[in-house]
Amino acid sequence: MGTLSTLRPPVRPSQPPQSATGFNQDTLQQRLQALIEGVKEIWTYAIFWQPSYDYSGSSLLGWGDGYYKGEEDKTKVKKSIVTSPAEQEHRRKVLRELYSLISGNPVTEESPVDEEVTDMEWFFLVSMTQSFVNDGGLPGQAYFNSTPVWLVGGENLVLSHCERARQGQEHGLETLVCVPSANGVLELGSTELIYQNNDFMDKVKMLLDFNNDFDFGSSSHSSSTIAHQGENVTGP
Repeated sequence: MGTLSTLRPPVRPSQPPQSATGFNQDTLQQRLQALIEGVKEIWTYAIFWQPSYDYSGSSLLGWGDGYYKGEEDKTKVKKSIVTSPAEQEHRRKVLRELYSLISGNPVTEESPVDEEVTDMEWFFLVSMTQSFVNDGGLPGQAYFNSTPVWLVGGENLVLSHCERARQGQEHGLETLVCVPSANGVLELGSTELIYQNNDFMDKVKMLLDFNNDFDFGSSSHSSSTIAHQGENVTGP
């Protein structure tokens, strides 16, 4: 469902001040898209979790933005949850309400949700409502410890003892990655097995450096830019 990539929930009521690292909310989704579309690895989605505060003033990581590409081959996705017609209708109802919340238009049966909502689309959708306190969940652990977390294989997702990882595995995830930065945490998920490599991590670091200026005029240009610049990153 391509429309998922454009959904943006309302801004949280209490945002911390933007850091001195040049963070730019306006280009965040474009950076996520450039990364997903511009690397050889087959990622299903990208989410950026941002530091924020709840109503009590406690710090947490909440949805900043996201980009959903979808499964490369939906016939390969392992289905451990069989969705009934009633569950599908529930998913469509929630998605219509989310459209209404974002657009400001009332919910109607004609709202643009007519396709089946897959397990991975649903997992991405409900992520918009989630948050992580302190070092909770994989995003919180990565941010709190300033260390990337890279899990490959359904068994490792389950053994991580993280509820989000377990839910992702149930909905078809095979790889879940969280990379911390000064501005938050990048989460990447895939229904494919993707193993960690230094070249990809260099590209992630480049995209998370908001002092880098990219021309995001077109997705094809963005993809070629990230691929070209990533290839020229040299290690120490």
